[in-house]
Amino acid sequence: MISRLPKKSFLNSNSFKIKFFYLFILILFYSNAFTKAQVLPEYQLNDVIVTASRTPMTLSDLTSDVIVIGPQEIKDAPVNSVQGLLQYTGGVDFEQRGVDGVQGDVSIRGGTFEETLIMIDGVPMSDPQTGHHNLNLPVTLDDIQRIEILKSPGSSVYGANAFSGIINIITKKGSTKSLSLEASGGQNGYYDGLIHASMPIGIFSNHISFLRQKSDGYMHNTEFDITDFTYGASITSSNSNINLLFGYNDKKFGANSFYSTFFPNQWEHTTTKLFDLNGNFGTQSFQISPKLYWRHNDDNYILDYTDPSFYENNHHTDVYGAEVQASVATEIGITSFGGEYNTDKIVSNNLGNHSRVKKGIFAEQKISPIDNFTVIADAYAYDYSDIGWKIWPGINLGYNIAKNVRLFGSVGEAFRIPTYTELYYSSPASVGNPNLRTEETVDYELGINSLHHSYTARASVFYKQGKNLIDWVRSNDSQPWTAQNITNINTAGLELDFEINPSDLINNFPVYRVGIDYTYLNSSRVANEFQSQYLLQYLRHQLIINIENNWWAGIQQNWELRYESRVNAEDNFLVDTQLFRSFNGWKIFLKATNLLNKSYYEVSGVPLPGRWITAGIRLNIGE
Repeated sequence: MISRLPKKSFLNSNSFKIKFFYLFILILFYSNAFTKAQVLPEYQLNDVIVTASRTPMTLSDLTSDVIVIGPQEIKDAPVNSVQGLLQYTGGVDFEQRGVDGVQGDVSIRGGTFEETLIMIDGVPMSDPQTGHHNLNLPVTLDDIQRIEILKSPGSSVYGANAFSGIINIITKKGSTKSLSLEASGGQNGYYDGLIHASMPIGIFSNHISFLRQKSDGYMHNTEFDITDFTYGASITSSNSNINLLFGYNDKKFGANSFYSTFFPNQWEHTTTKLFDLNGNFGTQSFQISPKLYWRHNDDNYILDYTDPSFYENNHHTDVYGAEVQASVATEIGITSFGGEYNTDKIVSNNLGNHSRVKKGIFAEQKISPIDNFTVIADAYAYDYSDIGWKIWPGINLGYNIAKNVRLFGSVGEAFRIPTYTELYYSSPASVGNPNLRTEETVDYELGINSLHHSYTARASVFYKQGKNLIDWVRSNDSQPWTAQNITNINTAGLELDFEINPSDLINNFPVYRVGIDYTYLNSSRVANEFQSQYLLQYLRHQLIINIENNWWAGIQQNWELRYESRVNAEDNFLVDTQLFRSFNGWKIFLKATNLLNKSYYEVSGVPLPGRWITAGIRLNIGE
């Protein structure tokens, strides 16, 4: 293993760094007024969204709050991993223990990381061992067409674990001939190499990716070595398509203080495999969509790599699932219905050997009783051993009060099943609870969208009533953390989002995209007789500003500014950026994260790196 201490900045004065940053912003806005603005695609209001309901809907017809991270944003973001994209989305809390997809926990609107359903093409990636593995994603940035984020419960549509929200990663289908090669390197011994290729042959489409990332780490025992491999194939005809996806993710990393600050020499190695086969068959009035999938995860955890025999865990989980859905369009609207069968199991030297079966049936009705008004009513009847059969309903409404201005509202119930770690884990630091009950919630939301070709604006308020929420608690520092169903928690929140393309309104304006997202949360939960490990660390205030601009000679830049005020933790203000120049299929880029070199934490006891600069080159052929 290679240990490396954090680098010291040549800018040792905080005041100098702040003045330098402000000066840089002024130069950005005023010194390149004669630069030709970058031409961006306008907002496509007829883009199809597949995550909000069983029936695909256009962006302008949504009845719930959905954020879409599109291809251009994916290309321009100053990140090296799929996971990194999530930290720039309002209402989404991404708490990293390790950078570049090593390990991070994602939550939505004040929920915990266990309460967000992660999907790839509609296939659940939730790990039955622990939510810490939900973002073990066997896809690269180049495999992704877009990411859809539903910021409200989805159990009435997707069943178990769609508790606080859903993140659905939609992959490319290889329908265009292309080849991409990329290599980059930088501080802390970082380097990566990528190859992505797609090749359509008649009705067959194929795409393949291979990525290797490695770093010596930014401090002792934070090195990592990550390998991703993805292969996808599709067969498409006029009325049907069949899609196959296989993904493999391998991560070896130093886990300094990840789960206990008393052990800086923790080490972990995870491998994740995904197989998904799905299809769509039928006509415009009738569609049937079957799906088969398998997800396997291996987790080898060592408490002290200098003495592996002292404490070591080996966990192996499998999730097998099948689903079929039918949709019928009639004069009264679109009716969708179907069923799911899912089984998961674990083989573990610590948690034991367990398995459980989950099955359910669902139905959804979409109607438009009058012009510009949409009603979606759905329900999921789910059978799980702890609760038996129970129905989880939801209703969504949307009404256009003016052209491109839409009111929406929803009420829905959701639930989450405890993980095997919460049920059975045993160590000196943490103890599971086999008597845990299923988490439940009732959520209410009211919002308004204003969608135009050059700008979008969104505002929403929501209220969440949580019941039997699970947290790890203890009475004092000398006791182990114990999983418990704690008292009910109510959370109220407000979200404001605005995005504009100034260059569409002012010719030759150097700034061609500005996005501002603000989220406020207030939870009824207060600290009392015990300490909380997760539920008292939510973001009270979150402000995210994205700016994209042009420089001279075709150089472009993307800025990501984040302010986070977390309950019971210090506030953070972070700046990330990417400079790049594209020409004749080539792209040269420089990325800097934590530009102000701030010392900060997202998970208590796990310091994250200071300024980290990488640079690289990319070749795109046919893209």
